[in-house]
Amino acid sequence: MGNPFPQRIGALFPEMGGEEPLSKERQWILLRWALVGVVIVATLIGNQLIHLKIPTVTVLLLCAIVVLLNILFHYYFFVIKKKHPRLDPKLTDRLTYFQFAIDWIFITLLFHYTGGIASPVLFYLLFHVILSGVLLERRACLLYVTLIAITINLIALLELGGYIPHVYSSSFISRDVQNNPFFVLMLLLFFNTVLYIASPFIVSLLKRLGERVLRLMALQHKIEQDNQELRLLNQVARGISSTLGLYPRLDFICNTIMEVMGVKGVAIRLLAEKTNRLELASACGLSEGYINKGPVEADKSLAKALEGEPHFVLDASTDPAVQYPEEARKEGIVSMLALPLKGREKVIGTLRLYTNKKRRFSQYELNFLSALSGQCAIFIENAKIYDALERQDKAKTDFIMLMTHELKGPLMAIQGLLEVMLKGYVGALTEKQQELIGRMYRRIESVMEVSTSLLDIYQWESRRPDVKWVPLSIKEQIQRAVDLFGASAREKGLSLSVALPDEDLILMGTEDEMEKILNNLITNAIKYTPKGGSILLGLSASESQVIVSVKDTGIGIANEDIPKIFDEFFRTHEAKKIDPYGRGMGLHFVKEVVETLGGTIRVKSNKGKGTEFLLTFPKS
Repeated sequence: MGNPFPQRIGALFPEMGGEEPLSKERQWILLRWALVGVVIVATLIGNQLIHLKIPTVTVLLLCAIVVLLNILFHYYFFVIKKKHPRLDPKLTDRLTYFQFAIDWIFITLLFHYTGGIASPVLFYLLFHVILSGVLLERRACLLYVTLIAITINLIALLELGGYIPHVYSSSFISRDVQNNPFFVLMLLLFFNTVLYIASPFIVSLLKRLGERVLRLMALQHKIEQDNQELRLLNQVARGISSTLGLYPRLDFICNTIMEVMGVKGVAIRLLAEKTNRLELASACGLSEGYINKGPVEADKSLAKALEGEPHFVLDASTDPAVQYPEEARKEGIVSMLALPLKGREKVIGTLRLYTNKKRRFSQYELNFLSALSGQCAIFIENAKIYDALERQDKAKTDFIMLMTHELKGPLMAIQGLLEVMLKGYVGALTEKQQELIGRMYRRIESVMEVSTSLLDIYQWESRRPDVKWVPLSIKEQIQRAVDLFGASAREKGLSLSVALPDEDLILMGTEDEMEKILNNLITNAIKYTPKGGSILLGLSASESQVIVSVKDTGIGIANEDIPKIFDEFFRTHEAKKIDPYGRGMGLHFVKEVVETLGGTIRVKSNKGKGTEFLLTFPKS
């Protein structure tokens, strides 16, 4: 008869079928415990309180037998099957039918000993038949209903004919009525009618419910698949954006597809138009021998994919579209699927999946892989464009830095010669000659400052990814900067002093970075502070921060210029008057370095009264 717990019911009521076989047994065993308990309580109370005259000993004996069998069933299903979950399912089905047989015998005997056709157990019998419609398949349910009908009719007729004794008990039906053939036949007619109407109705109702549940489950499965697709596409997108380099990103895509699709291997091949070959860009799950088997010709290997359509091969060892069938057989590859990598204007390569057994891909899988391959193609094109631009930008920067470095030496030599001339070592100069040579000297000095700034920025950016921070003594760094620029300040007639605390304050960074910050700020303070002014470097701390200040009595900054002071190439009108050749890169560079160290920089200034730069760093 097949499995008595059809999948439609298991899907509708998981606790009674299909997915968890012990659950339906648990329900049936618990129901039997409830039946035994109700019968015992009803017998004892009914005889004591309302004098039903039910044969107590006989009923209790029947209940004891059922209790013993129920214990055995419980032991089998909850002890043996837990230790040995792979028992023969046919044996489980036979035991299930045996349980129905036990219940049928128990209820039949109970029906006879509690009053026959006038027994209240008759109502429970109907309930039991309804449950059989839930737990049994349609044919088994019909057979079981027929068995119940034959049993009840046979007992009632045998009791009516006097062939077996009729057990009388107190009932709402009198003894004369119980012996009336017309009443017995009418009650049997009603019972049989209800039995055969209710059972098919319940089976049909459950069937419709099961079909609707299956449709709902199919819809839920489709939604879960769509969600899984979106999650994977999002995961790939995040992996693409978080992994550096084109080829590591392609490796990530290949590994993700292989894991999700459950295939043997995945490869991405890009079309080289000059050679008309598919060059390997990334692969996973494939041996080096297979990967290096030879050149893959675009028109000989799954060529349909390069025309923009998926190319599927069920058996790679015999299909003529496979360029290396023998190598595929040795690799253990059975089926292959190639999808086009469609760029903005043309197909740029293929995404290939390899399986180790015959496998057909569903339309859903094809749609999903097509979307993924499209995303991958756009990413490859963007990455190539970005890499090309990055190479061009690096080449341009390298050229500028090379020229700057090469020009710096000759400029320093010219500046030295001009300094010799200004000091009169080559003879006396006229006033006009001194003015012209001085202007040349200052112009070269400005160009030298720009060159030094450019080289500083280039060196800092090129080594920034590999830099390792160490604990730095800020007092030591400030004192070193003051010693370095003390002579320049005195030569201009400026006072350069410090205000340092007794304690040594530490922050994480590099000496080179801190030197660049202080050198830029002190150089600007010296340049833009008139003779007789002062420069003060201060250091203080709060509970979690280290504060460095560089304060001067220079030309100051107008209020409207303060928000733009850290913009690249910005210079105030007053600064241009003092140094017309500067480029405004210093403060922008200082701000970047400070923020790299996790700090902040701000400025307080009054035009004509001086400027103060405040740098705040997290305390180490």
